[in-house]
Amino acid sequence: MKHGILIYQVPAMTDRTIFAEDYDFTDFSFLGIGKGKRYLDTLKAELVKLDYPVSVVKDDTRADLEEIISRQYDFVICTPGLQKKIILKDKLPQIFFIDSLDYHNSLISKIISNIKNDVL
Repeated sequence: MKHGILIYQVPAMTDRTIFAEDYDFTDFSFLGIGKGKRYLDTLKAELVKLDYPVSVVKDDTRADLEEIISRQYDFVICTPGLQKKIILKDKLPQIFFIDSLDYHNSLISKIISNIKNDVL
């Protein structure tokens, strides 16, 4: 079984102290609120449907990269806007970045193909 994590907040070590609220992961869906939950639920459902031995969880570390590294995930999925915020290190597992259009519309085909080609 392969394990992945969805990071949606800016890591603290990038000199930003403002953390994203969990608005992206609420059940309420209005003006983009709840889009992270919808994306993650869609991704999980598709992985089950395809019978891939993969699980993906929402980041609960407030993007603490050292904690994420210590948990030894097989891959990391980053929401839009984190491309320049994540400091790439040799210790980090495979990183996939979601396009803004895919994230806001819960289009998971690119991430599924990345998982299939690079993780499995």
